[in-house]
Amino acid sequence: MMLYNEEGAIKQLKVAIVAMECDREPAKNRAKIVNTVETIKQTNPDTEMIVFGEMILGWYNPGRDGAYHRGISEPVPGETTCELGELASKCGIYLCFGISEIKDGILYNTQVLLNPQGEIQAIHRKWNLKPGEKKAGYQPGLQPVTITEIKGIKVGMIICSDAANSRTMLRLMKEHLELIIFSLADDKDEGWFMAKANARLYDAWIISANRYGREHDYWNGHLAITDPMGQMRSTSLDQERYLIYELRFPT
Repeated sequence: MMLYNEEGAIKQLKVAIVAMECDREPAKNRAKIVNTVETIKQTNPDTEMIVFGEMILGWYNPGRDGAYHRGISEPVPGETTCELGELASKCGIYLCFGISEIKDGILYNTQVLLNPQGEIQAIHRKWNLKPGEKKAGYQPGLQPVTITEIKGIKVGMIICSDAANSRTMLRLMKEHLELIIFSLADDKDEGWFMAKANARLYDAWIISANRYGREHDYWNGHLAITDPMGQMRSTSLDQERYLIYELRFPT
């Protein structure tokens, strides 16, 4: 297997990805996010970005409980982005998390990226919805991939089943991204097959954040940090935890 050559790296980004066990109450999950971020910064103060999984402010099963999901939805900007924006600013980090968003009465499965100034830098609304999300009334976003920049690094944001759509795949290849933020509500990746294959396909670092624990379904909390050659740099399975790793980007 060819190794990813990091010699002469001119850009670095120290990231943390989190598998979080969620409560049904958004306020408890917000408090847990705050506690997790503060713990990471206390133990690893040079961490620059922290990523949480898909719709992390509550349980996830829109096909079974659409009314619950509408009930915990909130606007962006709103209460959560305001509170977590203050946290991102205080800690001087990029903070990325999933939320059930409501905008003009329409539901979106949304991933928000806050910058170190506490501002909303990017919003990705899930484009390739699952049947349960459609049943609950969620609508797709306008773009299969959301592109942004972090410390001079070209970054793409996608959510779970977005990655399974051919239009998303073509866009990811065309954009020549350096890093893909991949938020999940996903129960397995046997042998880390998709984590390895996606990184090689897109020639990019991929960091995937998930959820953990038993809700209506069981989420095994798989986390993965994969380099552009498809090598697994750090992984976790079947536990609530976070991983920290410094990504290095050569010329």
